[in-house]
Amino acid sequence: MKRIFARTLRLFAVLAMLGSCFGQAAAPAAAPKPRHILLWKASSPTNTVYLLGSIHAGKKDMYPLPQAIESAFAASRVLAVEFNIKNIDQMALLPLIQQYGMYPGDDTLFKHVPQATADALNDFGKKHPLFAMALPRMKPWLAALTVVQSALQEAGDDPSMGIDFHFLDEAKTQRIEELESADFQIKLLASATEEEQMEMLKSTLKHAATALDSFSKLQNAYLAGDAETMLKLIHEEEEGPKSLMKKLLDDRNLTMAEHVDGFLKGKEPCFVVVGAGHIIGDKGIVKLLQDKGYKVEMVPTN
Repeated sequence: MKRIFARTLRLFAVLAMLGSCFGQAAAPAAAPKPRHILLWKASSPTNTVYLLGSIHAGKKDMYPLPQAIESAFAASRVLAVEFNIKNIDQMALLPLIQQYGMYPGDDTLFKHVPQATADALNDFGKKHPLFAMALPRMKPWLAALTVVQSALQEAGDDPSMGIDFHFLDEAKTQRIEELESADFQIKLLASATEEEQMEMLKSTLKHAATALDSFSKLQNAYLAGDAETMLKLIHEEEEGPKSLMKKLLDDRNLTMAEHVDGFLKGKEPCFVVVGAGHIIGDKGIVKLLQDKGYKVEMVPTN
C-alpha cells in the first residue's frame, strides 16, 4: 500500500500539465520538431525573473536543454518551483493521503460509482494488478491520478526526468523556494465535490487508452515551443469539470503570479519553473505580469 502512495505522490505536480487533458482523445503523435522550449524574462527596475514552463515527467532524450535555458538558470540565485519534489517526506504525507484520498472504515469507491464506472475500474485493475488492491479504498480523485500514472509508466515517462526535477538536481548554489506545497495540492484535489471527482474519474477511464498519445503530443508541442498547440491541447474539448479545471489552473495562476511579483520587487535573480499550462494563455502568468505593467519578453532558445 505504501508503494502505491509513494508513487502517486510524485504525480501531483503533473496535474498542472495534464489536469485539463483528462478528457481528451488525441490523434497519433507527430515526430518531435527541433527544440525551441519557451522561456520568458520578466524585468523590473531591481530584478530579473526567468519563467520556464515545465512538463513534470519525461524521458532522457529530452536532454540536454537549450543552452539559453541553462545559462539563464546559472545566472539566477533563486530556483522557484511548485514544490520541492525531492524534499517530500512521504511518511509525513501518508496521513494526509489517508485522510483526504481514502474512504474510511468499510466504505469503498465501488459504493459510490455507477455500474459502468465500476466495470471500467475492474477492467483497469485486471490490467494493472499492482494498483488493483488499493483502488477500492481510493476516493475518485486519487483513483483518477492512479489511472493517469499507469499510462505514464507504460509510456516510459518518469517524474525524475521532468524539467523541474532536472533543475532541482542542478541547484547547487541556488536557494530553492516553493510556490505551493505537496499538502496544498493534495487538499486542492480533495476539495473537489464528489460530482466533480466522479466526472474526472469517468472521463479518465474513458480515455485511458488515448492518454499516451495525448501526453506525447503535449511533449512534442512543448519541445517545439508551440504554445498554440499546447493551449489547444490544454483547453479544448474538455470533458472534465470546468469548475475543477479553474481551481487547478486559473486560480493557481493568480497566486503564482503574486509570488513572481514579489520576486520582481526583490534583488535576487530568480528562475521559476512551473507547469507550462500555468504560464501560457490569456490567464497565464506571463499575461498576468504584463497586466501588472512588467516587461515580459520571450528569450530565444534555438
